[in-house]
Amino acid sequence: MKKKIALILALCLALTSFSACSSSTKKGSGRSSNDRDSKYDADDDDDDDSEPTRATRETTERKDPTPTPSPVPTEAPVQIKPTENASINWTTYESPDGYFKINVPEGWTVFYHDYDVISYEVVVYDNYDEKFFYFGTSFVSYPSEENFEYWMDVTASYGFETTEYGYISPEATALSLFENSGDRFGYTDFELIDTLGENGYGDYFLQANIKDMNNGRQYEGIFTSSLVDTPMYYQQMDWDLAAGTTCIMLPVEDFTDWLGVMLQIYASLEFTDAYYTDRNIVWQQTFQTSNYIMYNANQTSDMIMDSWERSNHVSDISSQEYSDATLGRERVYDTQTGDVYYADNGWSDTYSGTRYEPVTSGSDYYLQPVVGTIY
Repeated sequence: MKKKIALILALCLALTSFSACSSSTKKGSGRSSNDRDSKYDADDDDDDDSEPTRATRETTERKDPTPTPSPVPTEAPVQIKPTENASINWTTYESPDGYFKINVPEGWTVFYHDYDVISYEVVVYDNYDEKFFYFGTSFVSYPSEENFEYWMDVTASYGFETTEYGYISPEATALSLFENSGDRFGYTDFELIDTLGENGYGDYFLQANIKDMNNGRQYEGIFTSSLVDTPMYYQQMDWDLAAGTTCIMLPVEDFTDWLGVMLQIYASLEFTDAYYTDRNIVWQQTFQTSNYIMYNANQTSDMIMDSWERSNHVSDISSQEYSDATLGRERVYDTQTGDVYYADNGWSDTYSGTRYEPVTSGSDYYLQPVVGTIY
């Protein structure tokens, strides 16, 4: 009996031990599986935070993302006041005698003098008595001061009007006339800059420096005339005919700004049929015809501009640079429109934008009219 009980107990213990081992093995397997899952989960988390693989980097680098546009730089506001030459109000002047009309800037003065219908002069000048346009139809010019004085005495003895100054031209050329007749036009020290080209009537357009005979101010101008030598039996009686005498005189610093305006004035000069009729009555045929003497103002002004534009502008650029330095200003140009402006000297050094650039030394921008002042 005891052996049976002992056998039963031993069998129970064996079964219990086997059951425990089986349970322990299952629990271990479960733990190992969980560990592996955790490891895989951890690896997945690490993939999110770790460095990308080479393949991933190459794929990323091959992508072409849309670049973020750079912000457009903001231009600081610039205040510009139009210069006088760029803001002209034009008006038409008609002479009271009915002989001519001409377009001039509003407020400018027109002066004319009818000596004998044949000799007729027109003068236009600005409010400040600085800018001058002169045109003379046909005048007697003299080879010397002695000839001039002789004829003044003769005309005075017959009761005719005389003038204090006369056209003097020893060589019967435009250059000779303007070199020797400065007092007639109010200047001294005529210095030729360039011979621009033929004027179509036997002589040339001349560009020159002069000085105002009253205040010594430096001027620059365009001059032309056509002269015909008429020698007489006695040398002291010699005289010439100077026709279509034209002077455009401007302060040096204003020359490039105002030349176009002065040529517009010249182009608009128109003598009436009444003038030609009366002129031909006085002198039916002088120097071929009256119309020839008068020139074509519009055509001649175009010829002057064309000749000037084709000339060597080194002196003009240099004079404008010098004027700017003397007047304490500089020039800048608008990179979008090409317009040129004045500014106080050094303005471009403080300007932080990109639209306006300084005009550099020797630039052709110095030949372009300035249309405004930056302030």
